[in-house]
Amino acid sequence: MTIFHFIVCIVCLLAFVLGCVIIFIKVKQLHTAIACYFINILITSILIYSLFLTIEQYTKQAEISNVKFIRNLRTESVVISGRVTNKTKFDINKCFLELTITNKVGGGEGAFKADSSKTIQRGSNSVHYDIQIIKTLPGNTYKDFQAQIPFPPQFVNVEFYHLLHCI
Repeated sequence: MTIFHFIVCIVCLLAFVLGCVIIFIKVKQLHTAIACYFINILITSILIYSLFLTIEQYTKQAEISNVKFIRNLRTESVVISGRVTNKTKFDINKCFLELTITNKVGGGEGAFKADSSKTIQRGSNSVHYDIQIIKTLPGNTYKDFQAQIPFPPQFVNVEFYHLLHCI
């Protein structure tokens, strides 16, 4: 948690207490007061949650670079390597690489020939992996990573798609 998280907690707590005091002073019926307290709790909870998400979005910014995919034929795996850079001064706890390997099949003029249905590959044409590549990353630093995942042996013409998610 950063100083921004504590400031948001204090401000929202003060707003909640102020709302409770106003409800206590203005509302005289018990059922209406209970409903107002519930609405106050709900609004404060939604406000804290959305502000925390916004703070996390701006304090946990990382960038991935120099990504290389090397296929190891001996073990039927892919070695992924690269560098993750923390772009803020705040620490990042974990970074995950969301990787999708796609087998490009079909397409081209061969798909319209009469005998093309016999040569079409059956089965899944993509594989999805979520790999934790970084455990801790201090502010304004970088870390090199390397991970190994199994490679589907039936894939021939592959493309790699990746996204970085940090928390």
